[in-house]
Amino acid sequence: MSLVPGAESGAAALPDLVSELNSVRVNGLLRLRRLQLPALRSAAVACGFASDHEVPPEAVEKLLGAAVGELSGEALRRAAEFTFGVGHGTKDWYAQDRRREAARCFGVGTEHFRKHQEKLVVEQTAEAVLSLCRAHRATATQQPSSRPPLSPQTVRVGFAHGTVPLTVHTTSIELLSGIDVLVASENTYLEMSRTFRPTTSGSLRRAGARRDAAGGILEDLVAAELHNWLVRFASPGLPVAPGTVVATTSGALAARSVRRIYHAAVVTPRAGEGYEVPPGAVETAVTRVFTCAAAEQNAFEPPLRSLCLPLLGAGRGGLAPEDSLRRMLAALGPALAENPSWDVHLVTRRWENAGLVVDVLAGYGPSPGR
Repeated sequence: MSLVPGAESGAAALPDLVSELNSVRVNGLLRLRRLQLPALRSAAVACGFASDHEVPPEAVEKLLGAAVGELSGEALRRAAEFTFGVGHGTKDWYAQDRRREAARCFGVGTEHFRKHQEKLVVEQTAEAVLSLCRAHRATATQQPSSRPPLSPQTVRVGFAHGTVPLTVHTTSIELLSGIDVLVASENTYLEMSRTFRPTTSGSLRRAGARRDAAGGILEDLVAAELHNWLVRFASPGLPVAPGTVVATTSGALAARSVRRIYHAAVVTPRAGEGYEVPPGAVETAVTRVFTCAAAEQNAFEPPLRSLCLPLLGAGRGGLAPEDSLRRMLAALGPALAENPSWDVHLVTRRWENAGLVVDVLAGYGPSPGR
């Protein structure tokens, strides 16, 4: 299967994608298998959601979810979720019901939305599909580094109190097993990423859910417990302090011998769009991860002893991976000085970042005079 027609320029493919997205909008995700969607199917291949040999409906659905997730502006993004049925629980809705809820996102009537905003939603989603194709192609054509993948690799790191081994993994965090606590980077509203998003939060939410025999989500276990914490101890819809850490069940990840997920609120939405990491949020979050772990340690049998952190704030938070790591190390040193028995792991999806992490760890040491 070839790439999206005209994907190199972006112009020629757009009308095809708009036409096919309108077909999906009308027919819904449950009828994907019946639809002729050559542009969307080739885009799914171009973005790595399917192979050249087979493009199942699930691949197109994942492509749509990823494209909608890239849209800027809450109203546009939410309207697109309803328009295409990629939002939680809307997959089997009728087109008119999805259109009605999408119109509400813009505060307009259904007919006004059909004539105006709906066209914008479809066109912007098509543009997002093309953007994903270009980004994936750019990544695939980068010159490979001479450094081989590093997973796992243990590095002895020099802190002020002494040398501590840290283990670096190159994988998606939900694929780890045998680690007691996995840490998820969250926004300050403690709203987990949607299950189709390729983020640490979305991956752990997806992996922690209870599913039926066909793979459909029956219980959103991790996100539900996090929401219950907000109801009990905070206010849903309002932000918590940056650096807040909340412990929840690991859900279905218990089958991989993961016992807890710690949600670290390290990014805040910027006015308009995007996210940022407030000063001190990463350091505070790391400190509180260890405080929370110490408080829960002996409540389990055997006691908790291992935990794994991603590069906090280095995803949509916008921090450079090295900046994130050095902020984390500034808090890891004192935490491990207080309790050096913890088995600490770091994880990153990209092996280029893993190489950087290993290099920084190997050269890290206390500042003069500490």
